[in-house]
Amino acid sequence: MRGLSRRTVLRAATGALAAPYVIPARAADTLVVNGYGAEFQEIITRTTIEPFEKKFGVKVTYDNTGSAAQNYAKIRASRGAPGFDVAAELTPPEVILGQKEKLLETITEAEVPNLKHVWPKSRTIIPPTGVVHSYQYLALLWNKTHLEKPASWANYWEPGPAYGDKIKGHLIAFEPANLLSVYALIMAAKLKGGGVENLAPAWELLQAQKPWIGVSVMASDAAAPYFENDQVWLAPFWSARSGYYVGRNYPVDFTIPQEGTIGLANCACVPVGAANKKLAFEFINFRLDPEVQRAFNLAYRTSPGRPDITDWPADYAATQIVTEQKMASVDFPDSALIGSKRGGWTRKWQEIMS
Repeated sequence: MRGLSRRTVLRAATGALAAPYVIPARAADTLVVNGYGAEFQEIITRTTIEPFEKKFGVKVTYDNTGSAAQNYAKIRASRGAPGFDVAAELTPPEVILGQKEKLLETITEAEVPNLKHVWPKSRTIIPPTGVVHSYQYLALLWNKTHLEKPASWANYWEPGPAYGDKIKGHLIAFEPANLLSVYALIMAAKLKGGGVENLAPAWELLQAQKPWIGVSVMASDAAAPYFENDQVWLAPFWSARSGYYVGRNYPVDFTIPQEGTIGLANCACVPVGAANKKLAFEFINFRLDPEVQRAFNLAYRTSPGRPDITDWPADYAATQIVTEQKMASVDFPDSALIGSKRGGWTRKWQEIMS
Protein backbone atom coordinates (compact mmCIF):
# COMPACT_ATOMS: atom_id res chain seq x y z
CA MET A 1 0.00 0.00 0.00
CA ARG A 2 2.91 2.34 0.66
CA GLY A 3 3.65 2.37 -3.07
CA LEU A 4 0.12 3.39 -4.04
CA SER A 5 -0.98 7.01 -4.18
CA ARG A 6 -4.22 8.11 -2.52
CA ARG A 7 -5.53 8.94 -6.00
CA THR A 8 -4.92 5.36 -7.16
CA VAL A 9 -6.67 3.94 -4.10
CA LEU A 10 -9.68 6.20 -4.61
CA ARG A 11 -9.91 5.22 -8.27
CA ALA A 12 -9.87 1.56 -7.33
CA ALA A 13 -12.55 2.08 -4.74
CA THR A 14 -14.83 3.93 -7.15
CA GLY A 15 -14.45 1.57 -10.09
CA ALA A 16 -17.72 -0.32 -9.58
CA LEU A 17 -19.82 2.82 -9.37
CA ALA A 18 -17.90 4.73 -12.04
CA ALA A 19 -18.98 2.65 -15.05
CA PRO A 20 -19.92 3.53 -17.69
CA TYR A 21 -18.50 7.01 -17.28
CA VAL A 22 -14.83 7.83 -16.66
CA ILE A 23 -13.86 9.97 -13.67
CA PRO A 24 -11.20 12.57 -14.57
CA ALA A 25 -8.05 12.84 -12.50
CA ARG A 26 -9.35 16.00 -10.81
CA ALA A 27 -12.36 14.17 -9.45
CA ALA A 28 -10.26 11.78 -7.38
CA ASP A 29 -9.57 14.38 -4.70
CA THR A 30 -11.85 17.35 -5.37
CA LEU A 31 -15.60 17.78 -4.95
CA VAL A 32 -17.58 20.83 -6.13
CA VAL A 33 -20.64 21.59 -4.00
CA ASN A 34 -23.24 24.17 -4.99
CA GLY A 35 -25.28 25.86 -2.25
CA TYR A 36 -26.38 29.16 -0.77
CA GLY A 37 -24.14 32.02 0.34
CA ALA A 38 -24.11 34.43 3.30
CA GLU A 39 -24.58 32.86 6.75
CA PHE A 40 -25.60 29.54 5.18
CA GLN A 41 -22.15 29.19 3.61
CA GLU A 42 -20.40 29.88 6.89
CA ILE A 43 -22.54 27.29 8.70
CA ILE A 44 -22.32 24.49 6.13
CA THR A 45 -18.57 25.05 5.82
CA ARG A 46 -18.02 24.78 9.56
CA THR A 47 -20.46 21.98 10.37
CA THR A 48 -20.32 19.83 7.24
CA ILE A 49 -17.70 20.65 4.62
CA GLU A 50 -14.64 20.93 6.83
CA PRO A 51 -15.46 17.70 8.75
CA PHE A 52 -16.07 15.96 5.39
CA GLU A 53 -12.72 17.13 4.04
CA LYS A 54 -10.99 15.88 7.16
CA LYS A 55 -12.71 12.48 7.14
CA PHE A 56 -12.14 11.74 3.45
CA GLY A 57 -8.88 13.59 2.90
CA VAL A 58 -10.29 15.59 -0.01
CA LYS A 59 -10.84 19.20 -1.03
CA VAL A 60 -14.31 20.70 -1.42
CA THR A 61 -14.78 23.70 -3.67
CA TYR A 62 -17.91 25.61 -2.70
CA ASP A 63 -20.04 27.37 -5.35
CA ASN A 64 -22.38 29.87 -3.66
CA THR A 65 -24.14 31.28 -6.72
CA GLY A 66 -27.86 31.19 -7.45
CA SER A 67 -31.20 30.18 -6.00
CA ALA A 68 -32.54 26.63 -6.25
CA ALA A 69 -34.42 27.51 -9.45
CA GLN A 70 -31.42 29.27 -10.95
CA ASN A 71 -29.08 26.41 -10.11
CA TYR A 72 -31.39 23.87 -11.71
CA ALA A 73 -31.49 26.14 -14.77
CA LYS A 74 -27.70 25.74 -14.93
CA ILE A 75 -28.09 21.96 -14.83
CA ARG A 76 -30.63 22.11 -17.64
CA ALA A 77 -28.62 24.53 -19.78
CA SER A 78 -25.50 22.37 -19.46
CA ARG A 79 -27.44 19.13 -20.11
CA GLY A 80 -26.54 17.84 -16.70
CA ALA A 81 -22.94 19.02 -16.47
CA PRO A 82 -23.13 22.39 -14.66
CA GLY A 83 -19.61 22.29 -13.23
CA PHE A 84 -20.64 21.19 -9.73
CA ASP A 85 -20.95 17.63 -8.42
CA VAL A 86 -23.57 18.19 -5.72
CA ALA A 87 -26.60 20.46 -6.02
CA ALA A 88 -26.85 20.72 -2.25
CA GLU A 89 -29.93 22.95 -1.96
CA LEU A 90 -32.63 22.20 -4.50
CA THR A 91 -36.36 22.13 -3.68
CA PRO A 92 -38.97 19.51 -4.65
CA PRO A 93 -40.11 21.20 -7.90
CA GLU A 94 -36.54 21.04 -9.25
CA VAL A 95 -36.04 17.45 -8.11
CA ILE A 96 -39.26 16.37 -9.82
CA LEU A 97 -38.28 18.22 -12.99
CA GLY A 98 -34.83 16.67 -12.83
CA GLN A 99 -36.33 13.19 -12.90
CA LYS A 100 -38.65 14.09 -15.76
CA GLU A 101 -35.83 15.58 -17.81
CA LYS A 102 -33.36 12.82 -16.82
CA LEU A 103 -30.77 15.34 -15.63
CA LEU A 104 -30.36 14.09 -12.04
CA GLU A 105 -28.96 10.76 -10.89
CA THR A 106 -31.26 8.26 -9.21
CA ILE A 107 -30.10 7.74 -5.61
CA THR A 108 -30.74 4.55 -3.65
CA GLU A 109 -29.47 3.09 -0.38
CA ALA A 110 -26.67 1.46 -2.39
CA GLU A 111 -25.18 4.92 -3.02
CA VAL A 112 -26.44 6.62 0.17
CA PRO A 113 -26.89 4.04 2.97
CA ASN A 114 -28.28 6.65 5.37
CA LEU A 115 -31.40 6.85 3.22
CA LYS A 116 -32.81 4.06 5.37
CA HIS A 117 -33.05 6.53 8.26
CA VAL A 118 -34.96 9.39 6.58
CA TRP A 119 -38.54 10.44 7.36
CA PRO A 120 -41.20 8.34 5.58
CA LYS A 121 -42.49 11.67 4.21
CA SER A 122 -39.19 12.18 2.41
CA ARG A 123 -39.89 9.17 0.20
CA THR A 124 -43.26 10.53 -0.94
CA ILE A 125 -42.74 14.24 -1.61
CA ILE A 126 -39.80 13.83 -4.02
CA PRO A 127 -38.72 11.12 -6.47
CA PRO A 128 -35.47 9.17 -5.88
CA THR A 129 -33.46 11.74 -7.84
CA GLY A 130 -32.87 13.62 -4.59
CA VAL A 131 -32.34 13.18 -0.86
CA VAL A 132 -34.07 15.34 1.76
CA HIS A 133 -31.37 16.30 4.24
CA SER A 134 -33.41 18.84 6.27
CA TYR A 135 -36.78 20.55 6.53
CA GLN A 136 -38.14 23.99 7.25
CA TYR A 137 -41.45 25.78 6.83
CA LEU A 138 -42.96 29.10 5.84
CA ALA A 139 -43.16 31.42 8.84
CA LEU A 140 -44.38 34.96 9.35
CA LEU A 141 -41.58 37.17 10.65
CA TRP A 142 -42.34 40.43 12.45
CA ASN A 143 -40.47 43.31 14.07
CA LYS A 144 -41.20 43.23 17.79
CA THR A 145 -40.30 46.89 18.24
CA HIS A 146 -43.02 48.20 15.95
CA LEU A 147 -45.70 45.52 15.68
CA GLU A 148 -47.80 43.21 17.78
CA LYS A 149 -47.54 39.51 16.99
CA PRO A 150 -49.47 38.72 13.78
CA ALA A 151 -52.26 36.18 14.17
CA SER A 152 -53.10 35.57 10.51
CA TRP A 153 -51.58 35.56 7.07
CA ALA A 154 -54.07 38.36 6.40
CA ASN A 155 -51.93 40.60 8.63
CA TYR A 156 -49.30 40.46 5.89
CA TRP A 157 -51.52 40.40 2.80
CA GLU A 158 -54.01 42.99 4.09
CA PRO A 159 -51.96 44.87 6.72
CA GLY A 160 -54.12 47.98 7.08
CA PRO A 161 -56.84 46.61 9.40
CA ALA A 162 -54.30 45.18 11.84
CA TYR A 163 -51.55 47.80 11.80
CA GLY A 164 -52.82 50.94 10.07
CA ASP A 165 -50.84 53.32 7.88
CA LYS A 166 -47.70 53.06 10.01
CA ILE A 167 -46.75 49.84 8.26
CA LYS A 168 -46.82 51.35 4.75
CA GLY A 169 -43.44 50.88 3.11
CA HIS A 170 -42.36 48.33 5.71
CA LEU A 171 -43.41 45.13 3.94
CA ILE A 172 -41.08 43.06 1.78
CA ALA A 173 -42.02 41.00 -1.28
CA PHE A 174 -40.06 38.10 -2.77
CA GLU A 175 -39.78 37.27 -6.45
CA PRO A 176 -41.15 33.84 -7.49
CA ALA A 177 -37.67 32.59 -8.41
CA ASN A 178 -37.60 32.03 -4.65
CA LEU A 179 -40.05 29.28 -3.63
CA LEU A 180 -40.73 31.40 -0.55
CA SER A 181 -42.76 33.74 -2.77
CA VAL A 182 -44.76 30.88 -4.26
CA TYR A 183 -45.62 29.48 -0.82
CA ALA A 184 -46.66 32.93 0.43
CA LEU A 185 -48.92 33.34 -2.61
CA ILE A 186 -50.52 29.96 -1.90
CA MET A 187 -51.29 31.07 1.66
CA ALA A 188 -52.75 34.30 0.24
CA ALA A 189 -55.00 32.33 -2.08
CA LYS A 190 -56.16 30.14 0.83
CA LEU A 191 -57.31 33.26 2.68
CA LYS A 192 -59.92 33.82 -0.04
CA GLY A 193 -60.93 30.23 -0.77
CA GLY A 194 -58.24 29.40 -3.35
CA GLY A 195 -55.05 27.38 -3.13
CA VAL A 196 -52.27 25.89 -5.20
CA GLU A 197 -54.75 24.98 -7.96
CA ASN A 198 -56.36 28.44 -7.95
CA LEU A 199 -54.05 31.40 -7.32
CA ALA A 200 -56.52 34.00 -8.66
CA PRO A 201 -57.36 35.36 -5.16
CA ALA A 202 -53.65 35.82 -4.47
CA TRP A 203 -53.19 38.08 -7.49
CA GLU A 204 -55.97 40.33 -6.24
CA LEU A 205 -54.33 40.53 -2.82
CA LEU A 206 -50.90 41.22 -4.35
CA GLN A 207 -52.33 44.05 -6.45
CA ALA A 208 -53.95 45.63 -3.38
CA GLN A 209 -50.84 45.06 -1.24
CA LYS A 210 -48.44 46.69 -3.72
CA PRO A 211 -48.63 50.25 -2.25
CA TRP A 212 -47.67 48.87 1.17
CA ILE A 213 -44.47 47.16 -0.07
CA GLY A 214 -41.22 48.96 0.62
CA VAL A 215 -38.74 46.59 -1.01
CA SER A 216 -38.71 43.55 -3.27
CA VAL A 217 -35.89 41.00 -3.42
CA MET A 218 -35.28 37.55 -4.84
CA ALA A 219 -32.85 35.79 -2.49
CA SER A 220 -33.77 35.18 1.15
CA ASP A 221 -30.36 36.32 2.39
CA ALA A 222 -30.86 39.64 0.58
CA ALA A 223 -33.64 40.44 3.04
CA ALA A 224 -31.40 40.33 6.11
CA PRO A 225 -30.10 43.93 5.97
CA TYR A 226 -33.67 45.23 5.80
CA PHE A 227 -34.61 43.34 8.95
CA GLU A 228 -31.48 44.50 10.71
CA ASN A 229 -31.76 48.19 9.77
CA ASP A 230 -35.42 48.43 10.82
CA GLN A 231 -36.75 48.98 7.29
CA VAL A 232 -38.86 45.80 7.00
CA TRP A 233 -41.31 45.00 9.79
CA LEU A 234 -43.33 42.09 8.40
CA ALA A 235 -42.41 39.32 5.99
CA PRO A 236 -43.09 35.72 4.99
CA PHE A 237 -39.81 33.98 5.67
CA TRP A 238 -38.25 30.55 6.02
CA SER A 239 -38.27 29.22 9.57
CA ALA A 240 -34.55 28.43 9.42
CA ARG A 241 -33.29 31.92 8.69
CA SER A 242 -35.99 33.33 10.99
CA GLY A 243 -34.59 31.30 13.88
CA TYR A 244 -31.05 32.22 12.88
CA TYR A 245 -31.82 35.96 12.98
CA VAL A 246 -33.65 35.64 16.30
CA GLY A 247 -30.52 33.96 17.65
CA ARG A 248 -28.43 36.87 16.36
CA ASN A 249 -30.57 39.31 18.38
CA TYR A 250 -32.29 40.97 15.45
CA PRO A 251 -35.44 42.76 16.77
CA VAL A 252 -37.67 40.05 15.26
CA ASP A 253 -39.60 36.90 16.06
CA PHE A 254 -41.54 34.41 13.94
CA THR A 255 -44.75 32.45 14.15
CA ILE A 256 -47.05 30.04 12.33
CA PRO A 257 -50.30 31.97 11.75
CA GLN A 258 -53.69 30.49 12.56
CA GLU A 259 -54.25 29.28 8.98
CA GLY A 260 -51.21 27.00 9.21
CA THR A 261 -48.12 26.74 7.07
CA ILE A 262 -46.38 24.96 4.20
CA GLY A 263 -43.34 22.76 4.66
CA LEU A 264 -40.18 22.85 2.57
CA ALA A 265 -37.94 19.85 1.94
CA ASN A 266 -34.31 20.85 1.44
CA CYS A 267 -32.88 18.43 -1.12
CA ALA A 268 -29.46 17.37 -2.35
CA CYS A 269 -28.97 15.93 -5.85
CA VAL A 270 -26.24 14.79 -8.22
CA PRO A 271 -26.34 16.04 -11.84
CA VAL A 272 -25.95 13.25 -14.40
CA GLY A 273 -22.81 14.88 -15.78
CA ALA A 274 -21.08 15.36 -12.42
CA ALA A 275 -17.35 14.69 -12.58
CA ASN A 276 -17.13 12.98 -9.20
CA LYS A 277 -20.30 11.00 -8.52
CA LYS A 278 -18.77 8.62 -6.01
CA LEU A 279 -17.61 11.45 -3.76
CA ALA A 280 -20.89 13.31 -4.33
CA PHE A 281 -22.83 10.33 -2.97
CA GLU A 282 -20.45 10.16 -0.01
CA PHE A 283 -21.10 13.83 0.73
CA ILE A 284 -24.89 13.41 0.67
CA ASN A 285 -24.62 10.34 2.91
CA PHE A 286 -22.36 12.28 5.27
CA ARG A 287 -24.96 15.05 5.62
CA LEU A 288 -27.34 12.46 7.07
CA ASP A 289 -24.90 11.19 9.71
CA PRO A 290 -26.35 11.92 13.19
CA GLU A 291 -23.48 14.11 14.37
CA VAL A 292 -23.53 16.17 11.16
CA GLN A 293 -27.31 16.49 11.32
CA ARG A 294 -27.06 17.74 14.87
CA ALA A 295 -24.32 20.27 14.17
CA PHE A 296 -25.85 21.73 11.00
CA ASN A 297 -29.50 21.83 12.08
CA LEU A 298 -28.78 23.38 15.46
CA ALA A 299 -26.61 26.04 13.83
CA TYR A 300 -28.93 26.89 10.94
CA ARG A 301 -32.20 26.18 12.79
CA THR A 302 -33.52 23.74 10.22
CA SER A 303 -35.38 20.55 11.10
CA PRO A 304 -33.55 17.22 10.75
CA GLY A 305 -33.72 14.92 7.75
CA ARG A 306 -34.16 11.87 9.96
CA PRO A 307 -36.59 11.31 12.87
CA ASP A 308 -34.48 8.99 15.01
CA ILE A 309 -32.44 11.79 16.63
CA THR A 310 -34.55 12.55 19.69
CA ASP A 311 -32.47 14.36 22.32
CA TRP A 312 -32.75 17.87 20.87
CA PRO A 313 -32.54 20.93 23.15
CA ALA A 314 -36.00 22.03 24.28
CA ASP A 315 -35.80 25.52 22.76
CA TYR A 316 -34.85 24.02 19.40
CA ALA A 317 -37.51 21.30 19.45
CA ALA A 318 -40.21 23.87 20.25
CA THR A 319 -39.94 25.48 16.80
CA GLN A 320 -38.82 22.53 14.68
CA ILE A 321 -40.27 19.45 12.98
CA VAL A 322 -38.82 16.75 15.20
CA THR A 323 -41.75 14.35 15.74
CA GLU A 324 -44.12 12.46 13.47
CA GLN A 325 -46.98 14.47 14.97
CA LYS A 326 -45.37 17.75 13.92
CA MET A 327 -44.53 16.36 10.50
CA ALA A 328 -48.17 15.34 10.00
CA SER A 329 -49.34 18.87 10.87
CA VAL A 330 -47.39 20.52 8.05
CA ASP A 331 -48.86 20.84 4.56
CA PHE A 332 -46.70 19.83 1.60
CA PRO A 333 -48.35 21.06 -1.64
CA ASP A 334 -48.20 19.34 -5.02
CA SER A 335 -44.67 20.21 -6.12
CA ALA A 336 -45.20 18.82 -9.62
CA LEU A 337 -48.12 21.20 -10.06
CA ILE A 338 -46.03 24.08 -8.73
CA GLY A 339 -43.26 23.23 -11.18
CA SER A 340 -45.65 23.17 -14.13
CA LYS A 341 -47.28 26.51 -13.26
CA ARG A 342 -44.35 28.43 -11.85
CA GLY A 343 -43.34 30.06 -15.12
CA GLY A 344 -46.81 31.52 -15.64
CA TRP A 345 -47.02 32.60 -12.00
CA THR A 346 -43.68 34.39 -12.33
CA ARG A 347 -44.88 36.31 -15.38
CA LYS A 348 -48.10 37.27 -13.59
CA TRP A 349 -46.18 38.45 -10.53
CA GLN A 350 -43.87 40.55 -12.70
CA GLU A 351 -46.82 42.05 -14.54
CA ILE A 352 -48.43 43.16 -11.27
CA MET A 353 -45.22 44.38 -9.64
CA SER A 354 -43.76 46.22 -12.65
